Amino acid sequence: MRAQTLRQYLSVHTWAGIVAGFALFIAMLGGALTVFHHEIERWEQPATRHAPMTLAQTEQLAEMVRAKYPAAREQMGVVLPSHSSTPFAYWQATNGDWMQARLGPSAAGAEPSLVIGNARPGLSSTLNALHYSLSIPTYGLYLMGVVSLFYGMALISGVIVHLPRVTRDIFALRPGRNLKRFWQDAHNAIGVLSLPFHIVFALTGALLCLSLPLMMAFNVVTFEGKLMSEIPQATGAVPAKVAPVDGKPLDLQAILARAEHAAPNMEATAVAWTGYGKPDAVAEVYGEANNSLGVFAAVALRLNDGEIVGQHSPGARDTNHAVMSMVYGAHFGNFAGDAMRWVYFVLGLMGAVLVYSGNLLWLESRRKRNAALQPSNLRWMAKATAGVFLGTCLGIAVAFVGALVAPGMTALSIFVATLAVSVMFAALTAPAVAATGLLVATALVCVAIPVVDAAVTPDNLVRSLASGDGVLAGVDLIAVVCAVIFALFARATWQRARRGDPNSVWARPAPANGQTLRDTDTASTTERATDARADNTPMTTTLPEQPDPART
Repeated sequence: MRAQTLRQYLSVHTWAGIVAGFALFIAMLGGALTVFHHEIERWEQPATRHAPMTLAQTEQLAEMVRAKYPAAREQMGVVLPSHSSTPFAYWQATNGDWMQARLGPSAAGAEPSLVIGNARPGLSSTLNALHYSLSIPTYGLYLMGVVSLFYGMALISGVIVHLPRVTRDIFALRPGRNLKRFWQDAHNAIGVLSLPFHIVFALTGALLCLSLPLMMAFNVVTFEGKLMSEIPQATGAVPAKVAPVDGKPLDLQAILARAEHAAPNMEATAVAWTGYGKPDAVAEVYGEANNSLGVFAAVALRLNDGEIVGQHSPGARDTNHAVMSMVYGAHFGNFAGDAMRWVYFVLGLMGAVLVYSGNLLWLESRRKRNAALQPSNLRWMAKATAGVFLGTCLGIAVAFVGALVAPGMTALSIFVATLAVSVMFAALTAPAVAATGLLVATALVCVAIPVVDAAVTPDNLVRSLASGDGVLAGVDLIAVVCAVIFALFARATWQRARRGDPNSVWARPAPANGQTLRDTDTASTTERATDARADNTPMTTTLPEQPDPART
């Protein structure tokens, strides 16, 4: 391939990554945590962490909600108990707000009480919203669809650019004084090794986010205005009309037994009732099908006699349901149990590192090697990289703490306020100071998560481990691991600021007398010159090849 063509692909790769990078970082980090949505949801609600988790108590929860809130008889759902979450009911109140209720722990022999949740977005819901829409109302979903398309462009063009040397450098990770080369090795290795999964993320993300605009376009161009009215039946299991029949509504256990008979391979996760107490009342059982990429399945039955009125599950669904279920399963990674969820969690974090390292490479490849003062656009890009990327990490960590110490505040407001302060701090300080300060702050807040958990709840890390509660212990353990990682990054960032190239945007700011602050034990002049020659390696190695500084 000609050098000019490679330069064009490099330009596409670079600018697609830069344009979409900030949104992608937030979405990737939120998506990695959303893999454990139910676990985080249980952790963030101390009052019901150890609430009853039997099917009979779930039935009792539904009956208590219907008795106390008549609006729940029209439409209500319950999430069934599992190893990762306690059951809860959800319904839409008369004022339009969505409400939640759980059974609170009760003393022996006492009647359990309802723990009612308000309409505030919880931590787990906020992380999910950050993933698919950046929590931007209405248009955030479409924005992330466009971002997914840019992400796909960056992936494909990156493969074309680095393909000539991929077999030689795919496992190369050369740490040392030349940090640009190290970050380029890491960026290339992560990008190539996780490429199939990230292509799936980009394609399925674009489909999920842009499905409604696409359907609206096809509605006009192809279906003569008849498509939109068919969408509820095309995406759900309940038919448009259900023949009424008199009778007593089936209880929850009978509903699940009928659904299991209709779809033996489906593991039920939730049940929704519509028109409870009416002749045409319907119960819809949602679940996940085992041994299938298209995991999502549903069985709809008439509530008063249990007749199956609709179903989509492996072997009993049309092409539309099969495709959409596979898209969901491939995007969220819930098609192969907990092992695959951990794989997707790591891949989400790797995607965030991929975007972050791309920004670092962009800055390093454009800085003036012999200029003490870098151009303003590079300085501001470095500030934005530190403020937005590291501020996102800090904001999410603070939101975890806030879920326990400030339950009256929304997780989104805590995250946005922390991110705004982080961006302001980065704008007012040197990039090295901003990056180090935000990394240290994030490490401290991550340490605070298990500490606050032990201080304000009856649980703590030691007790959760001793009782075998992997959900509660897992959240605290991951927070501790993250604290160590952020602390190590903070140490490495500050060491580079003090001992690295003084002409970098990440160098320690110069004092008032104009001399760069340096440690007395920094490298000799000869070492600096050698490092500077190595650091001049072009960002892309797919153009006419330069001598490898590691071999000279």
